[in-house]
Amino acid sequence: MRREDKNDEAFYENLCNQYFERIYFYCRRLVRGQEQFMDFVEDCTQNTFLEARKQISHLRNHPNIEGWLYTTARNLINQSYRSMYIKKRHEVMMDNNTSGTLMEFEHYLEELFNSSVDLDRLCADILSELNANESDLYRDYYKDNMSIPALAKKYDVSATAITTRIYRLKKKIKNLVRDCFIED
Repeated sequence: MRREDKNDEAFYENLCNQYFERIYFYCRRLVRGQEQFMDFVEDCTQNTFLEARKQISHLRNHPNIEGWLYTTARNLINQSYRSMYIKKRHEVMMDNNTSGTLMEFEHYLEELFNSSVDLDRLCADILSELNANESDLYRDYYKDNMSIPALAKKYDVSATAITTRIYRLKKKIKNLVRDCFIED
């Protein structure tokens, strides 16, 4: 081990011994009264010191190491709050009754769809609505899995033009599918 690495290790060890408890109690104070966030305390304390380890060469010459640690801990707690808030915004809470009912309903809808829709017939009907050029492109791209450059060469157009044609074809097929189900 190089002398510089040993010095960094000793400095880091001293940093942990000197400030770990203070940072831990600071993090606890930041989430005081919110028991659901107590998990953040240990994680943020550990992550503060992991970040200090990454920044060890910068911290050696820092004028206020303790302030840096407190700021880093506060930022990590705030980041945890934000990520939990975002997660909670997109989360839907359901009890067992509701989730069971939804699963039964989903199963019912799937059975209903499978019994009432002849997928082969539906595909044939939709694809019959495409003109000859669209049918060729559909076959080449979706069935034969030709690449964009190969299609561009085959149709003697740019890759951008082929991408646009594929986009329009996809959009047309989606509209045809939607129209099929709206009619029924």
